[in-house]
Amino acid sequence: MSHRHTLTERVQFADTDMAGIVHFSNFFRYMERVEHDFFRSLELSIREDPSKIPAEECVGWPRVHASCDYKAPLFFEEQFTMELLVEEVRTKTVRYLIRFWKLTGELCAEGRIIAACVRRDAATGKMKAVEIPARCLAKIEVAPAELLAVASAPSR
Repeated sequence: MSHRHTLTERVQFADTDMAGIVHFSNFFRYMERVEHDFFRSLELSIREDPSKIPAEECVGWPRVHASCDYKAPLFFEEQFTMELLVEEVRTKTVRYLIRFWKLTGELCAEGRIIAACVRRDAATGKMKAVEIPARCLAKIEVAPAELLAVASAPSR
């Protein structure tokens, strides 16, 4: 079971504004990137493949909430670490706390995503929230309170 995942990347030119600072909107893309990497580390996928899992068991994970608070800028070519913590698991949703760290240990931003577990209704074609499958729940756990409360740089 896992409650924490990190991913280190470098700021790309396309991520920045005219001042060479990461545009605020890109933090949402970064949050999605670390979430997908977390799922892959658990041998899961945000978009399951019906050739590997029976179609009636496939689920997806659309976001129903996303927010981000900014603390310090990230600049072109600067390396940073994204730290994903599982903040809460409910029957049909997972809430993540995602922190962005400069390699110096300075907190750049803190975001949250809530993803709902959904399945496409065969009759209507619409997505419907469903209970998170046991095969997923067996791999995800809530992070300890001390990790969620303290904003200190993750150890590598």
